[in-house]
Formats: sequence, structure tokens, C-alpha cells
Amino acid sequence: MNVIQPEQLAQMLGVPLFSTPYFLPVYPSGDQGSWRLAQMATGFDHGYYTRQWLISGMPLLMRRTPVNPEQWETWMSLTPHEIESQEPGCLCAQGHTVIMGLGMGWVALNAALNPAVRKVTVVELDQEVIELIGASGVIGQLPPEIAAKIVIVRSNAMEWQPDEPVDFLYADIWRPIADTNALTDTQRMQQNILATEVYFWGQELRLFTAHQRLFGPAAPLRVEGLRHCASKELSLPLILPWGDEYPERITAAVTNRQVRGLPMEERA
Repeated sequence: MNVIQPEQLAQMLGVPLFSTPYFLPVYPSGDQGSWRLAQMATGFDHGYYTRQWLISGMPLLMRRTPVNPEQWETWMSLTPHEIESQEPGCLCAQGHTVIMGLGMGWVALNAALNPAVRKVTVVELDQEVIELIGASGVIGQLPPEIAAKIVIVRSNAMEWQPDEPVDFLYADIWRPIADTNALTDTQRMQQNILATEVYFWGQELRLFTAHQRLFGPAAPLRVEGLRHCASKELSLPLILPWGDEYPERITAAVTNRQVRGLPMEERA
């Protein structure tokens, strides 16, 4: 019996097979308390900025549902949407980078691979997540000198304070990308950390709504306007990745959500 390979299936369906230039570690399947690492079967996913992709064998992090411990819910997965939306955490990392939320460790690994980074401090509250990712061995898949950059601290992201200056803060502790608490949570983190630059997961959606509120729905997105929104409306020293291309990326992300009927804000 001939097994159709993902590349062949993508060609047959006329849908591109997802790939990324970023490092994708091998995640072994396994459980740790309420958390599980598993592999996703072949399927489809929409990117954050881009449209539909074919995906195959993507790793995911699952959690037992609070109401029924026999059921599992996906907390994070290395799908096109997740990777595209988390890319700035790797691309913009520099100096001493602080990452709020360990997740699958993907951002931490790729931030450490960024030559502009000398240290990555990951703040994670859940000890079981720390143990699961530690047991997975993904950090050990990096060259030793790169792996040595990563320090994992067990602490509450809302309370943790650094003992040395922070150049870049990447905040990602929410399950939905449009979590209604994302902005206020990040503002609270930044009050404790005072990072030179900040990026929080899904900030494109907040910048878009702030821009509409400040300049009106018909006003075109421009970097200068976004920078003003970040400073005056969101009160954060947000980094705006991709320079002049960023407004186009924001528009694409918002359009993707609108086409799929997804809200600009949602509760976990």
C-alpha cells in the first residue's frame, strides 16, 4: 500500500505545505501532570498573516480540562498561525531578553539562536510545564553555547522583577491571541521590568483598534501612526517589527480574523 507523503498531498490539493526558516526542535510525546506533548496529524491551518496551509506532524502542548481531567485541550501548537504570530519574539530579541511564559519553549530557543541576544530569561509559573519541557530535551538540541544563554525562572509574570536591565520583553501568557487581558497584563509586567522594548503576543490587533479609535476607521495604517498609538494609547515602548511592512502585516492579520469570523478580543 502506497502512503501519500505530505508533499504529494499538498500538490494534489493545491495547498502549500507549511515550512519555516526558524528552528523546529523534535518534541517527544509525553505527559507531566496536567500537561502533555503530542503530535498533530495532517490537516489545515490558517496563518496569522498568510492564508491556508497544509500541516503535518506538528507538535502541540495540551492541558487537562479543569472540568473533566479525562479530556485534553490544546494550549499551544507549532502551527503556521502560532509561528507567524510569535515570530517577532525571535526576530526582535536582543541583549537580555525576557520571555513571559515558557509554553513549548519555541520562542526561547529561537531567541537564543539570535546573535543579538546574550541571555534569555524565561519566566514560567507552572512547575509541571517547566518539568515537561525540561524532560523533552529540546534545549539540549541547541549547540551548548546557545543553550547556555537560556535561564528558566519559576515565578508569576505579574510579579517578577529582574535583577539586571532588560533590553527586550516578550509577553505571551494567554491561551487566545486576542485575550482581553493581554494589554493590561503587559502594562503591569512592564511596570516591574522597565524593558527598553516590548512586544506582546497579538499586539497587532490592539494596535489596529487603537489606530481606528484615534484616527478613524478610514485612516490608512502608517508606521508613524502606529508608533503614536503604541506610546499614547497603549502606553508601552512597543517594537514595530518589519519597518514599513508592518502596517501591511497588521492589515493581513486583522483581515484573516474578520474573514474567519473571529473577534478582535476574546476571553480565555
